[in-house]
Amino acid sequence: MNPPLLQVSNLSKHFAPRRGLLGALGRRADTGVIPAVDGVSFDLHENETLGLVGESGCGKTTTGKAIVKLLPVSGGVIRWRGQDITGMSQTEFRPLRQDIQMIFQDLDAALNPKMRIDGILREAVRLRDPELDAASVQRRVFELLDHVNLKKNKLANFASELSGGEKRRVGIARVLAIRPRLIVADEPTSALDVSIQAQVINLLRDLQTEFGLSFLFISHDLELVELVSHRIAVMYLGRIVELGDATAVARKPAHPYTQLLWSSLVDKRSNESGAHSERGVFDFERPDSGCRFAPRCPVYAQRGRPPECTTRHPALNPIGDGRLVACHFA
Repeated sequence: MNPPLLQVSNLSKHFAPRRGLLGALGRRADTGVIPAVDGVSFDLHENETLGLVGESGCGKTTTGKAIVKLLPVSGGVIRWRGQDITGMSQTEFRPLRQDIQMIFQDLDAALNPKMRIDGILREAVRLRDPELDAASVQRRVFELLDHVNLKKNKLANFASELSGGEKRRVGIARVLAIRPRLIVADEPTSALDVSIQAQVINLLRDLQTEFGLSFLFISHDLELVELVSHRIAVMYLGRIVELGDATAVARKPAHPYTQLLWSSLVDKRSNESGAHSERGVFDFERPDSGCRFAPRCPVYAQRGRPPECTTRHPALNPIGDGRLVACHFA
């Protein structure tokens, strides 16, 4: 396999806590900070989709924003095609921003409500090719509409006049105008109904084939992540607990948390048929030391609560077939 397009090594992002009781809930006792991302490492290759999954608040979006330098990092290294971009200023990073783009989760906040769609796409085209004349820019805008299957009569609309699916297509078209190599897609199907979700996913897969794109696909929708990803990284409270081939992670999860996540998906399907499950997967609890999942880990309980689980954090180690798992009992 070719060298990674993106390398993330021991990435961390800590936030100062808010005052009051709510700010104290996730705070680390030794430092007084909230470790939203705490030692995350992974590689992403050319033409690959890496799915990043986990419950809301686990640090997925923070990781994505740190990679595209929308948030400063607290520690670790980010390398783009072998080049360390971690400490780059916004001015230094600007030439590389064309290669690394982000599809934002919030459809309304992502598009300027005061600009028509034509203006939004023209602006993006000129950012990539400022020397183009007006006719060439217009041709490029029409090409973008064709790529995302959006009708030309939508160019005269404001974002507020579009459906959720149309807004998402405009957001994708704007990113494509920059001609990136990597797209960080943050919940790209959120707030869309099932049929529109399928259209967006098919569109992203077609664009990946056509343009050789790589994706960091951030989502809490396990079914979608399994469908679109080559590999999956599972996050729990700021750390990756399992990483490997998408089918292997989804069908034969090795970490107890991954097992609970995918069993919750089975429960969800059962509930749609009238069954009921009381399984609690998403209760927040952040220990100051040891394995963060230990308080809810069935393996930890079954083994008599061994002390290493509460005193030593498990490293992300290989268990074969390219799978990495952070568990004392993997």
